[in-house]
Amino acid sequence: MKITFLGTSAMKPSRDRNTSGILLTYKGENILIDCGEGIQRQLTKQKISPTKITKILISHWHGDHVLGLP
Repeated sequence: MKITFLGTSAMKPSRDRNTSGILLTYKGENILIDCGEGIQRQLTKQKISPTKITKILISHWHGDHVLGLP
C-alpha cells in the first residue's frame, strides 16, 4: 500500500499546500480520495498519470473536495 498526499490544505491553498487530495495505490488500484482544484498539477509533479486513476472517492460535496474533477 502506498499513500501519496497531493494536497492537505483546506478550502484555501497556499504556496506550499494544495487543496484536498490523496492517492491510495493498493493491489493494482489507484484510488483518488477527494479531488480539489489543482490536483492534476499535483499528479504531474509526482509523475503520476491521471489516466492511471482507477477509482475516485469523494468524502463530501464541498468545492475544495470536488472542483478538480472537471
